[in-house]
Amino acid sequence: MKHQGWIEMHSHVLPHLDDGSNSIMMSLDMLRREAAQGVSIVCATPHYYADQASIGRFCQRREASFQMLRSALSYETLPRILPAAEVAFFSGMGECADLEQLCIRGTRTLMLEMPFTEWNDFQIEEVSALVLDRGFHVVLVHPERFCGSKNNVWRLKELAELPVAFQVNAGTLIRWRTRKLGLKLLQETQYPLLGSDCHNLTTRPPNLAEGRGVVARKLGETFLMKMDQSAARLIEPAAEKVVP
Repeated sequence: MKHQGWIEMHSHVLPHLDDGSNSIMMSLDMLRREAAQGVSIVCATPHYYADQASIGRFCQRREASFQMLRSALSYETLPRILPAAEVAFFSGMGECADLEQLCIRGTRTLMLEMPFTEWNDFQIEEVSALVLDRGFHVVLVHPERFCGSKNNVWRLKELAELPVAFQVNAGTLIRWRTRKLGLKLLQETQYPLLGSDCHNLTTRPPNLAEGRGVVARKLGETFLMKMDQSAARLIEPAAEKVVP
């Protein structure tokens, strides 16, 4: 399915949920900036930590925030929002019955943040089980943040052999010190994705257009098209539905 405009895979645009937007006004301004860059669909991915809230409680808070923001969208055309979550890895998630509630709404696409520690066999097995046994489409968010460890670099190569997507942050490509690593990771996965991981309008603003510009210059328009196809695949069938 073709989409008019780009898909923002990673954002903290829902207000009052985490360290992202802290007001309706900020959320609207973030969405306006996304729209100005060519984005038509935004996956709203507030942080989920299993040790801080149950999935049910988190989803209630997310829905309240979503509805509050939706009510403010009535008078202008802004990107469509797909509620989701940036799920921090937790032990036992491979068997968690309610995990689908954290996926991008209407899909089985799970945005997963791995631990900021040395990864072990058990954690890799859990991710593998999510993909191979339970049929989730797992997206590893900002894998570049975990490459300070040789062990994790090796583990990422293991995961790249699975149908697991890597979502690199646009800021990683914009900064020349981290650009090479970000481009390398995009090329290692079958399903390369780009996200702004925007949290606000200043220190972590929506910057998808700048990141896409780097991809176009360094990897070419054909690769950019591959990224867009990966994003479209991972939000279907949600993109085919009218999301209220």
